[in-house]
Amino acid sequence: GEGNLRTKFRMNMEAIHTLQTIEAEGRSATAAEQEILSRYVGWGSMPDAFDEKKTAWAKEYNELKSTLSPEEYALARSSTLNAHYTTPTVIKAIYEAVESMGFTTGNILEPSCGIGNFFGLVPESMAASRLYGVELDSISGRIARQLYPKANIEVGGFEKTKFPDGFFDLAVGNVPFGNY
Repeated sequence: GEGNLRTKFRMNMEAIHTLQTIEAEGRSATAAEQEILSRYVGWGSMPDAFDEKKTAWAKEYNELKSTLSPEEYALARSSTLNAHYTTPTVIKAIYEAVESMGFTTGNILEPSCGIGNFFGLVPESMAASRLYGVELDSISGRIARQLYPKANIEVGGFEKTKFPDGFFDLAVGNVPFGNY
């Protein structure tokens, strides 16, 4: 409901403010800060926060406009149709299927990694793998870097990455589908 959306909005803003502080200080996130960052859920359920005509969301709209850079705001606003993070249940099921096929270690790609939920649920049997993520949304990608500092995470469109052919042993994810 509406209250739940406002709670999600507050969690997102707390994560963004935390990220901005970490980056301004040029350091890595503490464990407590990683906990705050991990609560970021994206904007998929909150298009009203980006609509200046929605007076019930005027406070949130103004906070977004004053907190995000124009580029960050534009990306966040454009994500309201597709920024829905995959549930842990689905992620675990995907990894169970991959395990049943015999995969144990290698270069794992998540081509639309969000804040890195697939990285956080890599099974123990695949723990020696190297993780690579790509995320178009700057805020989500930068949060993923703070949550998974050992992963190689590129912020930008996947089509602009320079990974060599045959580099990845496994690709996992739940990419958004749409006409982009």
